[in-house]
Amino acid sequence: MLNPSINRRSLSARTKFLVPFLAITFLLPLAALRLTAQNLSGKVSGSIHDISGTGVANATIIMSNHAGDTIDMITMTTSDRDGNFSIKALPAGEYELKVLKRGFEPFRLPQVTLESGRDFSQSITLQIGAIMEEVEVVPNGTAKPLPSGATGKPSRIRVGGDIEAPHLVTKIQPLYPESAKSAGVSGTVILHAIISKDGKPLSLRVMNSQADPDLARAAVEAVSKWRYTPTLLNSEPIEVDTSIMVNFSLAP
Repeated sequence: MLNPSINRRSLSARTKFLVPFLAITFLLPLAALRLTAQNLSGKVSGSIHDISGTGVANATIIMSNHAGDTIDMITMTTSDRDGNFSIKALPAGEYELKVLKRGFEPFRLPQVTLESGRDFSQSITLQIGAIMEEVEVVPNGTAKPLPSGATGKPSRIRVGGDIEAPHLVTKIQPLYPESAKSAGVSGTVILHAIISKDGKPLSLRVMNSQADPDLARAAVEAVSKWRYTPTLLNSEPIEVDTSIMVNFSLAP
């Protein structure tokens, strides 16, 4: 302070300009980093199970960021062997959460709000996917030819995770009712049933009430005699929904 060689004159105009410029140059990136960090949510995580409570491995988890009618960002990951998943911090905002796994019904959570600095966790139970059968019926009571390569041999198809799909092993072909054939009536009968643990269709009901009663009766009578291999979840038989479309056509 007492050194007479030190220049104590006021700062030059150039120095006065450079000091605030350098300060701004240094502070702005720090501010941007802080704002970015404040706008991120915490960890997004969860667990995925089947109806037995067992973790579902290799399920696909999709987080979609929505802005109005558009999708700004999609983030995907998969569940581990125990059904757990984790996603790094995402920008705060509104998202849709989807879980896809072959053999299961898609899971959808349409509105997920991620808040700055807060973790989000969701426990998800996937429902078994329904199966679908379709059969064609012509007036002589015989089915249309099967696609090339199709066989009648029973097999068990692994459709995803620890689910083994049922296979139709006994199929009684519906007969075209004479009354409907004479009246020129054709159409489709849609049936819903539950395949029991021993492979029998239960609770058969007609889903389209406008179907011709004779056609509906013929469809129910035949399908009630169908038999399936059991649906297996983690090697245990379970009940599963099925829909059956029976198409009655007068055209050969």
